[in-house]
Amino acid sequence: MTSEPLSREEIAASTIECLATELEVSPSDIDLHDVLKGLPGADSMKLLRVVSKLERRWDAEFDDEAIFAAETVDDLITLVQKYIGEEPATA
Repeated sequence: MTSEPLSREEIAASTIECLATELEVSPSDIDLHDVLKGLPGADSMKLLRVVSKLERRWDAEFDDEAIFAAETVDDLITLVQKYIGEEPATA
């Protein structure tokens, strides 16, 4: 991995790809505003596997409370961004 900070777009793309692979859907079927539990094929076990893969991918350990507080795809991306040391962009 390079020392350059990752953009939110790169983090989002990787997170959505991981969700799409686990849920067996196209990444284009996943929107930032989608509720995680409402994604096609999503259930608690699949979402936990996604989190586990993201933790391995980014060599991070997410806080359980933060994981369960993430309701949307965008929330999950923000969580990943926070834990890999990239500050979320402020609007």
